[in-house]
Amino acid sequence: MKKKEIDTLLKKESGKILLKKKSENTFWEDIKGETVLYFLTRRKFDYLIVTEYRIVLIIRNKLFFERVFNRIENLTYNGIKSTLEVSDQNEKFLVSLKKFRINYEESKFIKERLSEFRDSRNKIHLPNNRR
Repeated sequence: MKKKEIDTLLKKESGKILLKKKSENTFWEDIKGETVLYFLTRRKFDYLIVTEYRIVLIIRNKLFFERVFNRIENLTYNGIKSTLEVSDQNEKFLVSLKKFRINYEESKFIKERLSEFRDSRNKIHLPNNRR
């Protein structure tokens, strides 16, 4: 998924990037070494994106997982299990984030971004007299 597509999705559905990190190298990339030309042409990133209606996981610049919901009601991050717990109107759903290999600092960052996302959603959906 390209940066333009990600930006369009974020604007269209008022979402947030919960985590963006450089992808880990594969075995063959480690053997080739990190020359300047190789680094500029092969940069890959991992993204965890949440909008009001979908969750998107991009690993090594490729769409790994996407799930569309009617409306996301609740989001919680479980750092111990490395899962994102999502509930909509009908069901609960677990999204495994093990492919991201999230460390402690990234876990704290995800929790902060999730609380920002929840706060921004709550401000949008409050009735006018309660703002």
